[in-house]
Amino acid sequence: MTILQPRYLNLLIIVASSMAIISLIAPIGSANAIPTHNMSHKSFLHNGNVPHGSSLVLDINYKVTNDEDSGFLGYWALDDYVKHIKIWKVPDGSFYALVQYDGRFHTFAGVPSPQNGVPEPKTATGEFSGGYVATFTGTFSPALATRGDMGKFDFGGSKADILLGTYGNGQAGSITPFSYLDHYFTGIGSFNEDPWGWTYHYKNQSWSNLSTGSSGDIVT
Repeated sequence: MTILQPRYLNLLIIVASSMAIISLIAPIGSANAIPTHNMSHKSFLHNGNVPHGSSLVLDINYKVTNDEDSGFLGYWALDDYVKHIKIWKVPDGSFYALVQYDGRFHTFAGVPSPQNGVPEPKTATGEFSGGYVATFTGTFSPALATRGDMGKFDFGGSKADILLGTYGNGQAGSITPFSYLDHYFTGIGSFNEDPWGWTYHYKNQSWSNLSTGSSGDIVT
């Protein structure tokens, strides 16, 4: 069983809102076929799987603050991280994206842990990294710079929202996310995000949340 991260959920919502029809499972074409990846070593976060003959059209990074991070029961942490986005145009006209995250999470006493829902004994901070590969169709129409540091974006998550504990208690998640799709592409016709995965570390504990499965936990 896997769980969708809030950044992944936000991305699906944004894509769906700009498309008449969306397919999250159909491949874009044989030229975009993604090789089998070793998820445990996150080999998919390297450039080696970019389809041959592709050209890099976007290479940006920016800092994100206050991004609510989802566990199985609810949002369990506030994330601050650097997000690096590289997108290539494939010879068949589609796009191949490689998106990486590196940062820190902040969880709070009483919040259910991400995997097993154990109440966190205390407020604590740890580190995480990960990302995803995506293939999609559309038109590259950049409204912002296509290279370099884009600055900082506050996603609007809050400790108060996380302390509600579970999705069913009315958690809202990040309320002001920044989407690169909105600012660099139009007419997105299909979007396939796979593989994806994030790994979290706190002292001697780890939680791996991957498209191939989820294991471990973070209990402070």
